[in-house]
Amino acid sequence: MYMKKILKSLILFLVMAITVFAKTGNWPKEPVTITVPWAVGGLADQANRALAQQGQKYLGQPIVPANRTGAGGVVALTEFLREKPNSTKLIYGGEGSFAIGPLFNKVPYKWEDFEPVVNIYKSTFVLVSNPKLNISSLEQLKEYGKNNKIIFAVAGLNSSEYLMLAALLTEMKLDFEGVSFDGANEAMNATISGDTTIGITHASLAKEYVKADKLVPVIAFDEKPLKDDVYNLKAVTEYGYDTFFVNRCILLARKGTSKENINKMYETVVEIFKDPDFLKTANNLGLVLDPIGPEESKKHIDDSIEKANRFYKLLNK
Repeated sequence: MYMKKILKSLILFLVMAITVFAKTGNWPKEPVTITVPWAVGGLADQANRALAQQGQKYLGQPIVPANRTGAGGVVALTEFLREKPNSTKLIYGGEGSFAIGPLFNKVPYKWEDFEPVVNIYKSTFVLVSNPKLNISSLEQLKEYGKNNKIIFAVAGLNSSEYLMLAALLTEMKLDFEGVSFDGANEAMNATISGDTTIGITHASLAKEYVKADKLVPVIAFDEKPLKDDVYNLKAVTEYGYDTFFVNRCILLARKGTSKENINKMYETVVEIFKDPDFLKTANNLGLVLDPIGPEESKKHIDDSIEKANRFYKLLNK
């Protein structure tokens, strides 16, 4: 009798082990779809398409790039909650999705609903102005703001861009209004046309506008200066402000996805990052590759949540 119980337990264990292996051991058994929840043509979208080109070679299955826009990523991230652990569908998210957005609007998801897999890139945001206004420094912006309301263009009023710029202008004691646009390119065009005074976006996305003298760079939202072939900008911290976020684009799986599958995708991305063709594309896009793993990605979001709460309180004093 005792031996029968042991045998039954052993059989049950083997069945469960085989079931788990069947679900995770050969993952993925079909193409992996990775969704960008933000604007088509933006930095994340371009990076995702470059990554997808290498999927078959390094993952053994195609990577299918997808876009699902709406409410600054809320629509796609909410729909992603329907996915089960170990799904072949993944999605991007960042500090805007989990630290900033929920401060402005209630969302049906939380950070704990997702498993971080790997970060793709990090980016510095830059403040740019319309050339006709002669604003190329924070001092000149403050002088302009003494007699004018500052209207700024931003890709979403629940974004990290909005919160850091609004916090900066609040600390500078300037009157301002943020205007939301569907994507960074539309926001930049609004500043070029003069519909807005200034705009904020990724340094890499603003670069071509700056090179063409359509926009004037003002400041880098970072803890160190931004200096390259186009920019020579002071950091916001050099003016005594800490109103910045490190922008990251983190690949996410559904909560409960196995460590084996997460590790496989992480290792795949790391290998793709070594591919010469991918590196050439990444360089053309101005991507700063930053493949930190699950634990560091989690810390980044946790730190961003703390900082976002502090900035939000500043805006609502």
